[in-house]
Amino acid sequence: MAFESFAHVPVTEELLRHVWEGEKDSIKGGHRHGLRREGKTEFPADWDLAMVDASIRAVLSLPESIRVRGPELICFRQVGEVLMKVILRSNSAGLFIFTAYPVSGHGVIINQKGKAIPCPLDLSVLEF
Repeated sequence: MAFESFAHVPVTEELLRHVWEGEKDSIKGGHRHGLRREGKTEFPADWDLAMVDASIRAVLSLPESIRVRGPELICFRQVGEVLMKVILRSNSAGLFIFTAYPVSGHGVIINQKGKAIPCPLDLSVLEF
């Protein structure tokens, strides 16, 4: 099923920094491989910031699934061997990206209780 494109929503340097490195409090953002932030997924080790940027733009251009949760639009798309999630919110200026991160896939891990646990590709979230 094809959806409207959100390609007009800007992918800012601030957003990319948030997704890649995160904030100082270690709770928000930070999905770069090796950061080991508790409860966070990490991009595959071979991904760089350019790949993250391209994957976010791919999700925005043609999401495979969209969920509405209150004021948020949650968009999913498989990019290569990784399932990506991009959360959009709106303000008076229009839609903006609240966050983006890998959900599952080849090389994606989640940090739980000090351990890096693999997250195999799971496309069930794309089903309605």
